[in-house]
Amino acid sequence: MKKVLALSAAALLMTGVYAAESNVQVYGVIDAAVTGYKVKGQDAVLEFTSGFSMGNRIGIRGREDLGNGYSVGFDLEQGFLLDTGAQFNTWSKDGVVQNGAFNRQSYLDVTGPFGKIAFGRMVSLSGGTGDFNMAKWSPFGIGYGVASFIGYTFNQSRVNNALAYVSPSFDGFKVQAMYSNGTTTDDEKWSHNDHYYGIGAMYDKGPLNAELIFETLDNKSSEALKPAYVISAGGSYKFSMTKVFFGYQYGTQDNKRKQHVILLSSATPLAGGTLKFGGKLLLGKLDGKAKKAGMEDKYNSWNINAAYEYPLSKRTYVYGFAGYADGGKLLSGTASLKASGLPFRANMVNAWQLAVGMNHKF
Repeated sequence: MKKVLALSAAALLMTGVYAAESNVQVYGVIDAAVTGYKVKGQDAVLEFTSGFSMGNRIGIRGREDLGNGYSVGFDLEQGFLLDTGAQFNTWSKDGVVQNGAFNRQSYLDVTGPFGKIAFGRMVSLSGGTGDFNMAKWSPFGIGYGVASFIGYTFNQSRVNNALAYVSPSFDGFKVQAMYSNGTTTDDEKWSHNDHYYGIGAMYDKGPLNAELIFETLDNKSSEALKPAYVISAGGSYKFSMTKVFFGYQYGTQDNKRKQHVILLSSATPLAGGTLKFGGKLLLGKLDGKAKKAGMEDKYNSWNINAAYEYPLSKRTYVYGFAGYADGGKLLSGTASLKASGLPFRANMVNAWQLAVGMNHKF
C-alpha cells in the first residue's frame, strides 16, 4: 500500500514538470452518502457509503499534439473509498487481490484521422463507465445502489491487456471494438487465458442517442465455465424537457444461465435540479448443469428508483435517493443466491434503500 501511495504521489508531482510540454490535467470525483437499506429477511443497516452516486476517483490525463491531426494521450485513474482511504476497483489473480496504482483505467492512445487506438486496462464496452463505455442507457448509470444497471446485467466490467479502437464520427455514427488478450493476465499460453471480445455501433446526433453492442468472454482458463455471449441495445431521446432512456440486454452462458434485462428511466429538470426516475426488470433461467435438484430454475427481480440532484455549484451537487428491488424465490436472500451460484448481490436484487449525499468533481 505504501508503494502504491508513493507511486501516486510521484505521478501527481510529475504533472507539474510535463504540463509545460503537453496538456496534462489532474481530475477526480469525491462522493459520499449516508445510506439506509434492508435486505429481505435481514436486519436494516445504516452506514456511511463511499461513492454512492458516482465512484470516487483521482486521475491524471494528458495529450500531446504531434501535428497533422495526430496526437498521443494517456489516462491513469485510481478508485478509492473515501471513508477508509483504501483502494477500490482492484482485480484478483488466483484468488489474490492485485493492488495496482491505477485500477479504474490506465491506457495510452494514439489519435488521428483514422480514429483512436488505445492499449491498457479499460472498462468493457457495456461496463457503464470509463472512456470506452458505450452503455448510456440510464441516468443512474452504475451508481445509486439498487438503481445501478449492472446490478442485473451480464457485465465484464474492467479488462486488462486490452486493445481498443474508436472510429471517427460520420454524421453522428461511429463504431468501437475492444479485445483483451487476457482479462486478468496474459502470461499463460494463449489458449489458457480468458479473452474478451466486443464490438459496437453508436449513433449520437441531436436529441437521439442509440447503441448496439455484441460481446463475448471465452473463459478459456476454466474447464468448468463455457463462453458467455451478450447482446445489448439501448439509448436515449431528449424531448423538450424530459430525457427518456431505454436499455435491453440478452446474455447466455451454457451450463450457467440465460437472461433478459429491460431498463426504462428518465431525467427531468425540476426546481433548479434534476429528477431521475426509472426501473429495471430481470428475467432469467438456470441452464444445464447449473440446475439443482429440488431448486427452482427460474429467477426474476424488478426494481423502481427515484433520485433528485440539486447543484450547489458547477462542480458540486447534493442528492437524495430511494429505491426498491423485489426478487423471486431464487433471489430471495444471500443463502439462496449462494446455493444457486448466481453472481448477484442480495442488496441489489431484493432490498429497499434510502440515501442522502454530496458529490464534488475537480
